[in-house]
Amino acid sequence: MTRFPDGDIYAGLSGLQLEGDEIELGEGVVLRRTYAHLMAGCLMAFAPAPPGKTHPAPWKAAYGGSGFDVVAELLVPKRTRAALDDRIALARLVVALLRLWASPSIIVPVISNISFSDAARVPDSECHLVPMEIEPRYFRLAAPEGEGINEPRVQWVKENWPAAADLVTKHAELRLAVDVVDGGQFIRNPALALVSLWGALEALFSPAKVELRFRVAALIASYLREAGPERRDLYKTVLRLYNDRSAAAHGQPKGNPVGLLQTFEVLRQAILKMISDRHVPSREELEARLFGVSEESGGAASEDAPD
Repeated sequence: MTRFPDGDIYAGLSGLQLEGDEIELGEGVVLRRTYAHLMAGCLMAFAPAPPGKTHPAPWKAAYGGSGFDVVAELLVPKRTRAALDDRIALARLVVALLRLWASPSIIVPVISNISFSDAARVPDSECHLVPMEIEPRYFRLAAPEGEGINEPRVQWVKENWPAAADLVTKHAELRLAVDVVDGGQFIRNPALALVSLWGALEALFSPAKVELRFRVAALIASYLREAGPERRDLYKTVLRLYNDRSAAAHGQPKGNPVGLLQTFEVLRQAILKMISDRHVPSREELEARLFGVSEESGGAASEDAPD
C-alpha cells in the first residue's frame, strides 16, 4: 500500500443488494450504490521485463480467472482517520461488521482512491485500483435469497462500529476473532478453518495455560446464554464442536460442514455480544458468570492451575 495515495478510501463491494442510493454510517463513512466490474484474468508473457518496464509482447490469456460486479462502495474519508493504514483497517472492520450482521456474502474485490462512479473519467495516473479479495470462497456463507441491504439492516453496524474499532485496538484477542471469522470463508482447508476459529474462541475464553474442553465449553455457554435449558444445550453443542476441533488439530478431520458452520456461528455470537456490551470480559468475569457469583466474592483463579 506504500504507493496508494494518502486520501479517501473507497472499498468496492460485491455480493450484496443495496436498497436505496446511500446510507450514512457516521463520521463521514458512507455506504452507497455504484457499479464497476473487476476482471481478474490471467495473462502470460514469455520474456523477462526490462528494469522498470512491463514484460514485452506477445502476451497470451490463460484459462481461468474470475470477475466481480462492484455494486456498492464504502467511503472512508481521510478526515475519519489520520493515517492511511488506519483508514484501510477501518474499511476492513466496517465490512467485517456488515458481514457479521447484514450479509455474510459481501466481499471486497478492490479498493480505490477515487469513487468508482468517477473512476472511468479520471486519468490513469490519478486512479489507483488495488485488488483485494479475489481468491475463491471455499466455505460460502450466504444471506437468504432476495434479501437486500437497507438502512434498518445496517443500523446495528452504524451504532456499533466506533465502539468495535476501539475494542479491537485495545484487545488483541478480539481483533484476532474478528479477523478469523471474517476471513474464514477464504481458507482452503476446512480443518484449518476449524482450527483457526477455535484458536480465536480459546483466545477469548481460555487464557489460562491449562484448560479442559468442558471448562471452555462451559465458559462460552454461560457467556452467551442465561442459566437454563438453552445454556445447557449450547454447552453440549460446544463440547461436540470442540471434539471436531481436536480431531482437526491432530490430523484426523471429520469433514463436518455443519459443525464448521455452527462454530462460525458461536464465534459470531460472541463477537457481536462483546461489541454490543462495549466490553471484552476477563477470565475472572467469565468464571463469576459461570458460577453465578459476583467477581468480588469469587476470588481470582490461578492462571496456571489445572481444572
